Amino acid sequence: MRKNRKKLIVIGIIIVVLMAVFYVLNNKFGITKYAEELKIDKDTDKLIAVATVDSEDEVKEKYFNEDFLLYETNGEELYFIVPIQKNVTMNIYSAVMEEADIVKDKLIASTNKPFILKCNVSDIIPNIIIEIKQNNIVYEYSPSISLKDGSLYVNEHVMDISDKEEYGY
Repeated sequence: MRKNRKKLIVIGIIIVVLMAVFYVLNNKFGITKYAEELKIDKDTDKLIAVATVDSEDEVKEKYFNEDFLLYETNGEELYFIVPIQKNVTMNIYSAVMEEADIVKDKLIASTNKPFILKCNVSDIIPNIIIEIKQNNIVYEYSPSISLKDGSLYVNEHVMDISDKEEYGY
């Protein structure tokens, strides 16, 4: 009888540990609730989604009917930025030109939540660098509009969600 009781206790402890591990992994990895609502493929390797917008009201009308923090720098371009992966943190830096390079200057904010960004005085040189951190690896992205065709510049870690119909949400 005692051996059965010990076995049941051990099995119970194992089950609780496995449930805790599953909970932690499920909440640390995967896509955010915002990415799910945007119907972004859960298997995507993209880290953030970015849209060019005309106003804060457009974010409410096209994407989510809620208020998001607005980070403003010099400039008039508006971007809506959404983390796709749960384990992503974004550090928003002002950027300056040093010789022929755009480099990080001052930290404006750090977040893992969606936000609106107002930036870019120049059509040629962005004044923001977003540092995207995932699992101790750092990537950089500067939102800007292509002078060639007016589309949003993206890199291998960024998804353009400016055209809702294109993504089916």
